[in-house]
Amino acid sequence: MWVLFAVVVSIFNAIYYICSQNIRLQPSVFMIYRGIVVALMALPFLFFYDVITAWQFYGIAILQGTITAYNDFRTLKAQKKYGAETVSSITPMSVGLVFTIWCFLEPIIVLKYMESPIKSLMILVAMFGIVFALTQYRKVKVTKEAFVYLLPVMFLSSVISIFNKTIMDYASTSLYGLCFWRVFVSSLTVGGIHIIVYAARKRPFQVLFEWNNLKRTWFFVFMPISMICKNMAMFGAENPSYVGSIVQTTLLWIMFFNRYTPFIKFKRVYMKMDKKWAFLILFSAVVLILATN
Repeated sequence: MWVLFAVVVSIFNAIYYICSQNIRLQPSVFMIYRGIVVALMALPFLFFYDVITAWQFYGIAILQGTITAYNDFRTLKAQKKYGAETVSSITPMSVGLVFTIWCFLEPIIVLKYMESPIKSLMILVAMFGIVFALTQYRKVKVTKEAFVYLLPVMFLSSVISIFNKTIMDYASTSLYGLCFWRVFVSSLTVGGIHIIVYAARKRPFQVLFEWNNLKRTWFFVFMPISMICKNMAMFGAENPSYVGSIVQTTLLWIMFFNRYTPFIKFKRVYMKMDKKWAFLILFSAVVLILATN
C-alpha cells in the first residue's frame, strides 16, 4: 500500500512544483503562505482526532518545520531560477544518503538485507537505476551552478525524510490523526519562522492580506495532500529511501504535464527527454516495488 501513497505524492508534488514555479508571489510572502495556509487547511481535521500527547512528536515536528522553512525557501528560489525540471533531476541523489542514514539508525535492517542478498541487491540496483536515470535529464547549461546551489537542499531533504519516518512511531491512537497533526505543527512552524524573518526585515504586512496575493494561494491545497500521503507511505515502507525513490519520479510527471496537458497555461520549461531513461526509471521502480513487497 505504501507504493500507492508514494505515487500519489509524486503526482501532487509535480503539480505543486509547476504551480510554484509560475505563480507570481514574492518569495518571502510565498513562504509565509506555504506555512500558514497549509496549517489552516489541516486545522479543521484536528477536531476529529485526539491530541498527540508525546512531547517527542512535537519536538520532531517543530525541528522538521524549522529545517523545512529554510529548505523549501532555497528550493523555491532554485525552481524560479533553474526551473522545476532541473531541480527535480538533481534532488534524487539524496536517496542514497537517506538509505545510508537509515541503515545506520536501524542496524537491524542490515541483518535483514544480509538474510536475503538477492532481494537486497535488487533493491540497491533499482534505487540506483532510478537515481541515475533521473540525473541524465540534467542537460542544461546552468546545471553545475544549480547542483552546487542544491547541495544543502539534498542533505536537508535526507534529514527531513528520516524525520518523516521516525515521527510515525508516535501513531498510538490514529494514523490519520498523527498525519494531520504533523502537517499542522510543522507547517505552522514554517509560517511562524518566515513571519519573524519578514517582520525583522520590516516588510509591509498589509501585502499578506491583499486579495491579489491571497487569490493565488489555491494551489497550496496540493501540499497537505502530498504531506499526508508521504507520511502514510513512510509508515508502510521498511526504509524511507524506498518512498524517496518512488517520489523522485516526480520529474516524469512534470515532463508529462508540461508536454501533454493543454489545459496548463503556465510557462512551460522543456528539457530533452530520452525514452531509454524514462524506461529505465519505470523498470527500476517496478523492480523496487517487487523486491520490497
